[in-house]
Amino acid sequence: HYYITNNLRKLNMTSEQFLVRRPEQYRGTNTRHLSVQEVGRFNDLNPEEPMTVWSVHSGDDTPELCRIPQLEAPIQLPMSLRTEEPAEPSLDCSSVDKILRWAEAVNYSMCDVDIVASRRLIRKLCQIPYNRKDPWKAKLYKYNNTLYLESDDTHLDGPVFWPDDYRKYGEWGVVFEDVMRTGGRRTPGYSCQDVDIRMTRLIQLGPLKLLTNSRIPCRLPGDHQDVLENYVELKTAPVIETDRQHVNFERFQTRKFWAHCAPLGIDKVYVGFRTEDGDLKAIQKFTMKDLERIASNYWRPECMLSFLKELMCWLQDKTSNGMTYSLTYDGQGFNDPVKLVPGEQDDLVRIVRATFPEE
Repeated sequence: HYYITNNLRKLNMTSEQFLVRRPEQYRGTNTRHLSVQEVGRFNDLNPEEPMTVWSVHSGDDTPELCRIPQLEAPIQLPMSLRTEEPAEPSLDCSSVDKILRWAEAVNYSMCDVDIVASRRLIRKLCQIPYNRKDPWKAKLYKYNNTLYLESDDTHLDGPVFWPDDYRKYGEWGVVFEDVMRTGGRRTPGYSCQDVDIRMTRLIQLGPLKLLTNSRIPCRLPGDHQDVLENYVELKTAPVIETDRQHVNFERFQTRKFWAHCAPLGIDKVYVGFRTEDGDLKAIQKFTMKDLERIASNYWRPECMLSFLKELMCWLQDKTSNGMTYSLTYDGQGFNDPVKLVPGEQDDLVRIVRATFPEE
């Protein structure tokens, strides 16, 4: 009966469209309307062992495997970020699956959560007004008034294959994280991946509550406590030697860093500036206010947060319980809308329904 009713509703539903306005037309929502709180952590580094979980409200001490390592920046530069170890292919399991596994393990109630989405998807969605030619696709499922969103990377005529350069930069980023946790004491050429602590956060954006998770590479050193306001993000970027590289950093890199950090309550990012050969030349700390000031001629945080809030509210209004959807943006022109159409039953439905037994 459920599937028959569901299919009939799909036949009666037409495509919904959400128009993307010009960046200067988005106002009203800024960081004052954004609040973030940590609700727990988990460490799923070894898939053959049970997930190590912790809840803020449990009253228990943080397990050793869920403690965030302190920042220990290297003193001797330059330093090579190249690694001789072949990178293992990432299995990259569902972000919704990991969030729900954590919620189930710590008995976290989803009744007050409006939307569940990965950090990666939040970062992509809030930048849409500035990335008008960047196509993407996501799948959605609504259950008990909570909307579950998952990136769909198998689009545009098949799977997305990352160019070798992007894969190389990702590997260097992993080495940079290890360098910043150890002061660069590990053997050169060794890419350490023994830290995979993920924090679960509840984001209040206007009227909406979003549940998400993300990796936390390290926290501030010294006497700083292991709490949200002391966590830092680590990123790499090309060294700035020409006027064009300077403009690219101000216009694009700062926006990516801000979208990666600010919506999740991270205020500081340490950027390692590297050469095209993978040599780390300099390290610089930026706060979110620093990024906003540097890029004031190119992007506004109010635009990204306003767009994200409007899109999420629209999705909540246009979706119904028990329905699956496909959310797409073609990126073929500046007037392309975000499209919401009925989707097929897939693994996202199975993951959500497996977590919540029939009442």
